[in-house]
Amino acid sequence: MQYFDIILFAVIAGVLGIRLYRILGVKSKIITKKMENIPQKIVNIKQDLQETLDPIEVENGTGLGYLIKVFPKFSKKEFLSGAEKAFNMILNAKYEGNKKLLISYLEDDVFRLFEKVILEREGEGLMVEEANIEVKKTNISEIKVLENIAYIRVDFDYLESRLIKKSDGTVFSDNIDSPNDLNITWTFSRSLDSDSPNWKLFGTNKIN
Repeated sequence: MQYFDIILFAVIAGVLGIRLYRILGVKSKIITKKMENIPQKIVNIKQDLQETLDPIEVENGTGLGYLIKVFPKFSKKEFLSGAEKAFNMILNAKYEGNKKLLISYLEDDVFRLFEKVILEREGEGLMVEEANIEVKKTNISEIKVLENIAYIRVDFDYLESRLIKKSDGTVFSDNIDSPNDLNITWTFSRSLDSDSPNWKLFGTNKIN
């Protein structure tokens, strides 16, 4: 009787095992088949993203039309508005001796020129007590794209007045009531594949 029970249980276990194999075997084949398609989809997505994120490679060229062609999101109006704000901010930072701000918006060579002016003024014991800048006109005079970097030369016509004092508090120079009518040319630069929207001051025709 005991042997019969053992044989019966063995048969039942065998039948259940076959059914379980059939169920799991079918499901695992379905899952495997589905999984086979996933890697290719992932590869395609990565390729699409890479094509979107790859740096823009352009040939050298000049002019506003060429810049817009290779950099469609460029807006002359927005650029000049930003250039005017940068002009005021950079000049005021120079008069205040704010080198930390200047180094963020100036290329290295220009920063060294500004830093030299600041150090010379400090060495003479002079301090700009007040500075007023009013931009009258901005104009793009030249645009170049070289090695995937855009360079835009901007002419600024502006009024400037300053009150400069010596370390003892006496006035060194004061033209607050009669601002000077000045003009200067700055060149801004920006890599066309940069994540930052900011342009940096690349060059200037004078340091005042």
